Amino acid sequence: MRKFLSSICLPVLLVANPLESTLDNEREWLEEETFVVSASRVKEDIKKTAASVTVIDAKMIEVMGANTLLDVLRTVPGLGIHQSNIFLNEIESRGVKTWFSEKVLILLDGHSLNGLRNGGATFQYDTINLENVERIEVVRGPASALYGENAFTALVNIITKKAEDIDGTIASVKVGSYNTQTYNLLFGKKIDDVSITANLNYVSSDGYKAFVAQDAVGNSGYTDPTTEKTSLNVNVDSKRFYFMGQYTDRKEGPHFGVAKALNERTLFNFESYFVEAGYKKELSDTLFLHTRAYFDHMNVNNRLEVFPAGFPAPFYTNGLFSISSAEEEKKGMEFLLTYREESVTIVSGMMYEKQELNNPNEIQNYNPVTLAPFPTLVELPEELRSIAEVDREVYAFYAELLYDVTDDVRLTLGGRYDHFSDFGGNFSPRVGATWQASESNTLKLMYGEAFRTPTFAELYNQNNPAVIGNPNLNPENIDTYEMSWTNSDIDNTEIILTLFHNKINDIINIDSNGIHENRGNVKTVGLETEVKYNLGRGSFVMANYTYQDPGNETTESSIANVSKHKAYMGINYRIDKTYNLYVDANYIGEQFRAIGDTREEVEGSVIGNATLLLKNIFVEDLKLRLSVYNFFDEQTYDSSTPFDYPLAERSFMAELTYKF
Repeated sequence: MRKFLSSICLPVLLVANPLESTLDNEREWLEEETFVVSASRVKEDIKKTAASVTVIDAKMIEVMGANTLLDVLRTVPGLGIHQSNIFLNEIESRGVKTWFSEKVLILLDGHSLNGLRNGGATFQYDTINLENVERIEVVRGPASALYGENAFTALVNIITKKAEDIDGTIASVKVGSYNTQTYNLLFGKKIDDVSITANLNYVSSDGYKAFVAQDAVGNSGYTDPTTEKTSLNVNVDSKRFYFMGQYTDRKEGPHFGVAKALNERTLFNFESYFVEAGYKKELSDTLFLHTRAYFDHMNVNNRLEVFPAGFPAPFYTNGLFSISSAEEEKKGMEFLLTYREESVTIVSGMMYEKQELNNPNEIQNYNPVTLAPFPTLVELPEELRSIAEVDREVYAFYAELLYDVTDDVRLTLGGRYDHFSDFGGNFSPRVGATWQASESNTLKLMYGEAFRTPTFAELYNQNNPAVIGNPNLNPENIDTYEMSWTNSDIDNTEIILTLFHNKINDIINIDSNGIHENRGNVKTVGLETEVKYNLGRGSFVMANYTYQDPGNETTESSIANVSKHKAYMGINYRIDKTYNLYVDANYIGEQFRAIGDTREEVEGSVIGNATLLLKNIFVEDLKLRLSVYNFFDEQTYDSSTPFDYPLAERSFMAELTYKF
């Protein structure tokens, strides 16, 4: 630890060295993220918005050495990233995490990426590439009052670059540990009144092969986390009309195994795309119209080796094997009307969406009801499949008022009503007040409610030996109280303190018979602290600390496999116009075990990373980024049952970028 602190603090001491710096460069690096668009669906001062918001822009993403969305989210107060037994990474928000992260709404330029069968977006988009990202806005807390389902504990909006931000063609190549290779081609150009951007990305990696001493069937060996992904993003924008589309094809190996049994034959394959077309018009000086229509499609085709050959003995000489496929579709439209004058802003809208799960099919070597082995792979009849074709319709109405009582006081009041054809309606209110007591002090008081719709799997899963759906489920609901204080009395320093209280009612869990039920309530209290100190010439120190105490009120126990204490610290040292060094550390405290798990808790750990960025080397517009992750090669784990998940050892990445 002493060695680590010495290395991370060294750049702070070096900053004192006098180096030449122009005023333009100073402004470029010290420019603060002072606005946000995701909290209220309009551009507003981040200090006045009635939400706890973190903004990470493209410059920050570049200097920190982030490669995927999850690399960015792990630096945000209140959030955490956890490994699971398959390729899915779990996004924890204020002490609450689930396998599919369905309680976090993820948007790409305002377009929902969350799926239907399991509710989350991490199947396809947790590894979304960042070369085309201008900023990521994270709203910590409920956002259903404007966004509806899944905006439950947090909202993440990934905002891509505009044509004028790119202005040409940018090619980049990454190579790194575990035979990782990434190729990216980014194009952006504004021609008259039409802006065009396109991003083509390919990544492949063997991944970190973790050693497992004993898996669920007693075997030992190494995991298989191979990955391959191709994606294409296109945006065309004129004065009034726009079109955007995203295509992704992702293949993943078994990792630890779907039943926590090591194997070599599992292959997850997800192919998805969405298209959206919209119309924007300024109806008057105070009235703005935005309409859009969209279509989303995802095709899932998974080959699952549940247990390897010889298990369960003695009947399954070839193991338990299944091939499953299904298609998900969303199609909908939305009308958004914004009224804005000097002291009043009103955001209102309505939407309609049709959600469908089609063509489910399964081929297995066992009967899913009796578990009797088949002599060969058999295509299951409809009555034995794990889910049937299902669909539902959703419509919603919402409105929000932002009223500036004075120049220093803003009131926010809003709500949304959603109606689902399969279980009825839900209303989500939101209220907040912000007071800028002085130029350097801002106080926020916030209350919000949100809901999460039961997924198709939670409602309609059948013929599954482990998990059964329940069509009588109610949506989960959360009530959140927050108080936030921002202070910048100290020169070049900003401090933010946020207190929060969450209460989740009717939380959906799986009972002892494997059936989904609304069982009990979860309460979380905690605080988030953030500090940023600008050292000058683009150098800075930033840190955050989160305390959270999530507990199940039914069992009167702490939530398993999460930590009460988390912290992050980053130091950016801008050496000169060419060189920039960023060093950071991520601390995860002790992780508590589940009830009945008598093993010792996973100890706290600190992971350090460093990135050196070189600009305009050899020729203009050529960049080189060199990163080392977990540079002290600490052995760390994510807590789980029956075994903990080893996290990656020291690794390296080099990226070369050139703008034509």
